[in-house]
Amino acid sequence: MENSLTNKTNTFPNLWGLILLVSLVVVLISLAVWMIISQFGPGSGWEQNRQALAQAAFEEETGIRIIRVAMTAGGGMIDLQYQVVDPDKALIVHDDEYPPALIEESTGWLFATPFHDHAFRKLHTAVTYHELITNGDGLLNRDSTVTLTVGEARLEHVRVQ
Repeated sequence: MENSLTNKTNTFPNLWGLILLVSLVVVLISLAVWMIISQFGPGSGWEQNRQALAQAAFEEETGIRIIRVAMTAGGGMIDLQYQVVDPDKALIVHDDEYPPALIEESTGWLFATPFHDHAFRKLHTAVTYHELITNGDGLLNRDSTVTLTVGEARLEHVRVQ
């Protein structure tokens, strides 16, 4: 009898050790999954860095920094706000043959009809300008994701505010 009690007490601590070991493994796996998701998942720093690099390349090519794309006039207009970083390159915004355009990414709809002609031809560094584009039939909505084209330059995944 004394022998059987000794065996039960010896196996009991081994069971707690096994439970502790399994719990530790589960915690470590959960931590690893969380780190991977936070590093590469939606809203991650990696995605923000990728978008910042795309914006920098767009600025270099076009001479403009996109401030925001926003709905205005009760949803009938799209307000493209940009800041000039290089006035010579930024003149591409006034190209009548290839005006700035927005392509709604989920549907492919194109929005490129300017609301008015450009009244100015000289752009100034660090000044924010607006380009109003008509939102025909109100097809574009807030929170849509668009690709902005200016000349041959493209900036993808721009959220409409």
